[in-house]
Amino acid sequence: MHTITMNAPNLTRFVKVFTLIALVSMMRAYAQVPYQDLTHESKVFGHPKYYRLYLPTGYAQSGKRYPVIYFFHGWGGRHSSDDNAKLEYAMLQKLVDKYQAIMVMWDGNIEEKQPRPYNVGNHEDIAFQVQMKDYFPELIAHIDRTYRTLTDRDHRGIVGFSMGGFMSLYLSGKYPDMVCAGVSIMGSPEFFVGTPGNHTLYPVRYAFGNLQDVKMRIHTSPTDILYFLNQEVKAGAAWEGKNIEMEEFSGGHMVDDPGETWRFEKAMAFVAGEFGKKHPQPKKWSHYDLYGDFALWGHEVKSDKQTPGFIYLKDVTPQGFGVYTQKWLPHGPTVPIGNINVKTAPVYIAHAAYKRANYSFKTGKIAVSDVKADAAGSISIDFDAHGNETGIYKAGDKANWGFLDLNANENPWLKNGSNALKIRLLNRGSEGGGNLKVVISSPDKNVSIKDSVKSVQVNANARLFQVPDFEIICNKRPPLHAEPADIKLKITVYGGATVNSTVINVPVDFDVPYFTNIKVDDGKMVRQAALGKGNGDGKANAGEDIVLYEGDKRLKIDINSAGIVASREQFTDEMIPARWPDGFTQQSIIHVQPGATEIECLGSYETKTFNPIERKVTWGRVKLKIEK
Repeated sequence: MHTITMNAPNLTRFVKVFTLIALVSMMRAYAQVPYQDLTHESKVFGHPKYYRLYLPTGYAQSGKRYPVIYFFHGWGGRHSSDDNAKLEYAMLQKLVDKYQAIMVMWDGNIEEKQPRPYNVGNHEDIAFQVQMKDYFPELIAHIDRTYRTLTDRDHRGIVGFSMGGFMSLYLSGKYPDMVCAGVSIMGSPEFFVGTPGNHTLYPVRYAFGNLQDVKMRIHTSPTDILYFLNQEVKAGAAWEGKNIEMEEFSGGHMVDDPGETWRFEKAMAFVAGEFGKKHPQPKKWSHYDLYGDFALWGHEVKSDKQTPGFIYLKDVTPQGFGVYTQKWLPHGPTVPIGNINVKTAPVYIAHAAYKRANYSFKTGKIAVSDVKADAAGSISIDFDAHGNETGIYKAGDKANWGFLDLNANENPWLKNGSNALKIRLLNRGSEGGGNLKVVISSPDKNVSIKDSVKSVQVNANARLFQVPDFEIICNKRPPLHAEPADIKLKITVYGGATVNSTVINVPVDFDVPYFTNIKVDDGKMVRQAALGKGNGDGKANAGEDIVLYEGDKRLKIDINSAGIVASREQFTDEMIPARWPDGFTQQSIIHVQPGATEIECLGSYETKTFNPIERKVTWGRVKLKIEK
């Protein structure tokens, strides 16, 4: 062994050289790490939360304010890492500089020990009271307070990967008044969202109405495990009339190729391309929300909702709006809520008196009452959960006619072939008759309408009016996957100086062969567990809650039978095994009407491939004798 000895001057020089080398090494490392990993105190979480921050080069000296892009990581990821995404974090600074935007990568973990973020997923994944929908506005407020940001929605957007892609779609739809653009990169298509006792399945393919005022882009890949499920999402956007950009990339489930940023740049460029454009508040909007209390576009909703489901505000304008509830999308029954209070945006004259005309689907009646705006110009109105159309007007205003409801062949479903379509109109303004013109159209190429324009004369003082029948011919075939099966109808009513239009979903009672191996779970186990409630004899009896099977496949029943009590339908689901737990299979627990002798209805079941995940739907008709 050799011993090296140094005198004091040599030791001093060695320490200085070593310190200089270490300092140079640290500076080089810092040059390769342009971001900052920071924390802030979160009241939502009750503890500090991490985030990664990118600032444009020269931020400190510029004095400028910058737009902000928020990035949401995927499952197993954090603000600082996401192995599946293959992000080149150091290289992203060039994109931040190119697009002159601040970028914030949030941390979606609820607890350190939980690798699954966001408190979304299957039933057992909803384990926390804390909600990311509350944290997102809190994080925005912190960033806007702390950094020089442009704080309006015209300068804020979201990019998300995988589970974060779902969150991008969900939160952009939850807060269209806060963001102007969103991107989902290989995003999940649906998850349960909410609290452990009150969580609801949020299927993106049925929720693009929430995204009508947000520019959206989707990245997908033919070799991604979620490719087919995102094709359902694409079909849902088209069905809703929402124009989205969608681009396919090779390589599967990732953000970018290792060592590259060009795909991520496409997402950033899309969002940045909306920055600075004017995205005004819509003149008319609709919104599904799974929470009992929420606010949007100046409206505030409060309720005693304690169970899963949606509150739906439809076609909101200063002249009125609809208030509905649905246990699930697209055709769930009403949610058991005692009262829903809507405080409107301050769009009325302060302290002024107004009239309210309300049609209740619960009573089938119209009630006219007096309401008054508060000091800010808002009006507070109470609703039940069974469906309401309400109008707000001043005494002496003109009539305001719009669509109320329809039926085809005396039921709310279209059949393949010719249908006699009956439409009822509602006057939500002052009483008064006159000449009306009603126009029906459909974007669905499998639908044609004969004599699509009706000119009618309405009696004075009428509130309801039945339009003469339209003939609608439907040739739509059932979809092979879980994309929306309804058709869309646009109904426009011209009355004097007013024009009111709405777009509605109409289900189709498809002409398909009968299922031939129907089994009944009325408390009798058919497979794994009994979900029905009855005498357990395996036969459908009046008054029972039953689950129907085709062989060993549980059926989703499309309620269109006199023998079924539609308001008592229950939702159940199962996760058919696949590589990942994505794509929920829905089934029905139906209540057999007392006195029923037969049920005939449309049903379907889903199967799923393992990898990639592809849902396939098999349709059939059910004909079932009811035991006495």
